[in-house]
Amino acid sequence: MRPVVLIIETRPEVAAALEEVVTSARYAPMVRPHVECLSDLEVMPSAIIVRIAFESIGKPQHAVIGRFTERPPVVAIAWEDSEVAEAVRLRCEVILRAPDDVGRLCEALTAVINGPLAVTP
Repeated sequence: MRPVVLIIETRPEVAAALEEVVTSARYAPMVRPHVECLSDLEVMPSAIIVRIAFESIGKPQHAVIGRFTERPPVVAIAWEDSEVAEAVRLRCEVILRAPDDVGRLCEALTAVINGPLAVTP
């Protein structure tokens, strides 16, 4: 079975683009606009992708990362300095600075899924 990558993304067009990248890297994407608890998912993901953004009213989609007590490695995508700081605060294992670093998403996924940061579900 291919490793599952959870994509937490509220914007459908962004979720679809990330899903394509994950599929092209030969991982199984699981897209959710919101996740309350990892145990609610059908399978434990090998990694999580989340876009750090403060663009909506209410809690941002990435806020859940800070509530997970045990979680797989997180690859965060951030544009602004404040978003990078938030990813650091959330202890994301990889922070990709958009737009320049997003091309490294497959490489980052491979590193966290197969590398020393990997978590076996």
